[in-house]
Amino acid sequence: MFVVVVGIVALLTSILSAVAGLGGGVILLVVIAQFVAPTIAIPIQGAIQLASNSSRAWFLRDDVEWRPVAWSSILLLPASLVGVAVATFLPDDVVRVALAAFVLVLAWRPSLLNWRGGRQLPNQAFLGVGAASGVLNTTVGASAPVPSPFFKAVTATHVGFVATAAVAQVFAHAAKLIAFSAGGWNAADHLGVIAVGVAGVVVGSSVGTKLVGRISEDTLGSIFRVVLTALAIRLIVTAIW
Repeated sequence: MFVVVVGIVALLTSILSAVAGLGGGVILLVVIAQFVAPTIAIPIQGAIQLASNSSRAWFLRDDVEWRPVAWSSILLLPASLVGVAVATFLPDDVVRVALAAFVLVLAWRPSLLNWRGGRQLPNQAFLGVGAASGVLNTTVGASAPVPSPFFKAVTATHVGFVATAAVAQVFAHAAKLIAFSAGGWNAADHLGVIAVGVAGVVVGSSVGTKLVGRISEDTLGSIFRVVLTALAIRLIVTAIW
């Protein structure tokens, strides 16, 4: 049942990510966290999202802005190692509540994560963006909503933003997997669910990139909020009871 659910959700959320540029990975993570501990769910989601973002980046490779990606990648690995140390130190239920809180902020108060400056960001700003991404990606498991406003600020088109954010997340998820593997997580123990999830996201990316610009962002936003809220509430209930 777990593997089937992950496969279906991976397909649907990859379409969402390809169309909107973000959001699918967060939903996938919270779904996986309904079945296993957060410190297991986070790297499983990372392995699946690595494939999802790689395929999306390949399909949109001509639109990538490489400068912000390069700068944001410099501190990803050391920040990810710090995040894994924190996540594995805290009790699972504490991480569940932290993940749920992050998800609820993302769903209902995304303005708290918005970049309020102009389009002329210095290169060094992306060092901090990458560091924050590394820590969040390994503690609450999803970092895309934080760096995405910065990438949106330096890309001229929506397609360019989706492409650039995808490449940045390839590096972020790779760093996450290296950090969790160094902490003792073994991908071989979860190959079945990872393989099914990867198949789902690759197909979803192919379908979703053909739909970019064709689906209302308001419709996607409404679906996103309802799904995330329901999943976050279930995580909180699981942690408390």
